[in-house]
Amino acid sequence: MKNWKAVLAMLLVLCLFACSSCQPIRAEEGDEQQEEETEPPIPDSYYYPIESNAIKGWPQGPAIEAASATVMDLDSGTFLYSKNAEATQYPASITKIMTTLLLVENCDLDDEITFSEIVYDIEEGSSHCGIHPGETMTLRDAAYGIMLESANDISNGVAEYIAGSVSGFADMMNERAAEIGCVNTHFSNPHGLYRDDHYTCAYDMALIAAEAFRNPAFREITGTRIHTIPETNLVEEERYLYNHNKMLQPEEDYYKSYCVGGKNGFTTQCLNTLVIYAEKDGQRLVSVILRVNGAGKAYEESSAILEYGFENFSTVNYKRYSPKATFYDIMGLTCLGKAAGFQSDVWKRTPFSDCSICITTPDTVTAEQLGQEVTKGKGNSVAVAYSYEGTPVGASYGTFSPVYAPAQLSFERTIETEAGEEQKGAEGSIQIEGLDDVLTQTAAIFDSGYTALASYAKEHTLTVLAAGGVLLVLLVIFLVVLVFRCTADYRIQRRRKQEQKERERREEEIERMTTAEIEAELRAGMEQERLRKEEQRVKEDEAGGAAEEPEDELQAAEQLIQKLEEERRGR
Repeated sequence: MKNWKAVLAMLLVLCLFACSSCQPIRAEEGDEQQEEETEPPIPDSYYYPIESNAIKGWPQGPAIEAASATVMDLDSGTFLYSKNAEATQYPASITKIMTTLLLVENCDLDDEITFSEIVYDIEEGSSHCGIHPGETMTLRDAAYGIMLESANDISNGVAEYIAGSVSGFADMMNERAAEIGCVNTHFSNPHGLYRDDHYTCAYDMALIAAEAFRNPAFREITGTRIHTIPETNLVEEERYLYNHNKMLQPEEDYYKSYCVGGKNGFTTQCLNTLVIYAEKDGQRLVSVILRVNGAGKAYEESSAILEYGFENFSTVNYKRYSPKATFYDIMGLTCLGKAAGFQSDVWKRTPFSDCSICITTPDTVTAEQLGQEVTKGKGNSVAVAYSYEGTPVGASYGTFSPVYAPAQLSFERTIETEAGEEQKGAEGSIQIEGLDDVLTQTAAIFDSGYTALASYAKEHTLTVLAAGGVLLVLLVIFLVVLVFRCTADYRIQRRRKQEQKERERREEEIERMTTAEIEAELRAGMEQERLRKEEQRVKEDEAGGAAEEPEDELQAAEQLIQKLEEERRGR
């Protein structure tokens, strides 16, 4: 019996132990289940198509939750990343990029604006600067209020100031969007508060952002971290504006050193929107994020697509400009005046060709894979559009002169050193790894303008030789004039140097002299001046006396003749 009780007690102890050991396991399983239930689901927008990933041989961009997004190279205009790029979305406060662009384009920022009751015509709780009707400030401070503080009240006031009404300003916004090339944009207010007829797309916002960034005043405003609006006629305290773009602020978690500006936005209907300007190793990009849930998510996804652009693409940007001087100026023939107008128009041309090339391509693409479309413009202008698999990647623009026909165009490249200084390389054929053939092909296109001139030279050899002789004579005249001018300039410079040395020597002598010596020298100089003037006066008196003597002799002779005549009459 006792043994039975002992066995039963042992079984009870084992059961209790088993229950206590199983309870934590069930709790852990419950926690895992709870985490899975609270984890936010992946939104449908994550699976929206990324158009750029469908391009053959194009670097594959990251998958993001934003409903629409894009990355564009600011110099070439090439779209590096496009997700649902032309789909209709609501922009929220990134609308203010267009508002500020119209402000800096149409106004003197040093002028003042006086706000009306329109500042109250905004949604309760939306961002503002607390502007009062009748308050006055400069348009420059107003622009900072719009871009940094995202002030809806200032946006309304600026719209009324520029166009007379908010609706009139919206018409200006839509006209400007059409000029820029937007394909799916319609604005109805200057601040971006939600309305059904106020929409855009990622493609259009990239074009608008790029156009705004070309304006120096806008670049300065969007890249400013902190700005202070001074006291106004109605507010006796300063307003401190802190840029809401967290990628621009070093103390923020989302700060990126390559960020040089941008604008964020949010409304309940639009969710988060974000435009970021970035510059790294000479490459300048702009990113657009539309409709993503969470400000942090907007910054994270902007960083992801911008870094994708920097890591996978390169931009070739070369420019060569012809000199402003014409052949008249270079050869010093401007002295001919109106006679110069009777000369051939050839002499009124500049002697070299203009040309610019700006192309952005994936690092894996070679020149042979690029397509070209040549367009002849007015006069001697030519444009060459480049594409890869049907996607525009840049263009070349240039003009040619029939006076100067090089075998191949040359370019001058600007290189930024590690110290931040710019150095210009020597002119010559540019060799670019992976894109050197592009320049050769472009040069051939521009050189095609000289074919007619070459054919004429073969058929009219004597005429060409005569023209060459005339050019040779003019060249000799040019060299003579150039040598004469250089010699004259050298003589003038040498005389100026001698005068400068004499002044410096005299200054050193004066510094070594005492006050008494300086006073004695001044007195001596004054005495010499007095003696000189006295001597000059004596000479003038003597000259006056010498002039009077002939006059006295003449009078005496006349008196003698008169006396003789009187005596003759008396007889």
